[in-house]
Amino acid sequence: MKILALDLSLSSTGWARWDGSTVSSGVLEGPGTGMERVEAIRARVESLAYGVDVAAVEGYSYASRGRSIVSLGELGGVIRHWFFTVGLPVLEVPPACRCKYACGKGNASKDAVLVAAVRRLGYQGHSHDEGDALWLLATALDLAGIPLVTVPASHRAALARLTWPMQLQQELVA
Repeated sequence: MKILALDLSLSSTGWARWDGSTVSSGVLEGPGTGMERVEAIRARVESLAYGVDVAAVEGYSYASRGRSIVSLGELGGVIRHWFFTVGLPVLEVPPACRCKYACGKGNASKDAVLVAAVRRLGYQGHSHDEGDALWLLATALDLAGIPLVTVPASHRAALARLTWPMQLQQELVA
């Protein structure tokens, strides 16, 4: 199974990809502002999604505040709509599940999740967005029965809240 994981952000979208044997990751920074930036990020996501079986996307943060939540909602909608139009299944991973899988606590700080990426995943960077994307990927792989790393059972409890998209459930059961 090939997976693309995304931590969507207008300033720095984190991505991580599993091609069946190796992990690659990075950040996408769109030029311009508004819809110009949204479209630039969508186009880059399109190229990253080529050949993948599922996208693991961090769910919306309903506790967020401020003006940026509208723009983030637009970006999330555009990306999810593109996945829909091309028939790419999406695994939604709520932020609390990503945090719990990474740190054992659903309310872990961004810094704690990044530190866990460095310690457990061998991440050598410093981007919270890329670190989050790596944890989204690790979560999806564990849910698929292909754990990237071993995490304590208390961390794996986050998987119980996740459900594969209907398109993939039959393939995974078979």
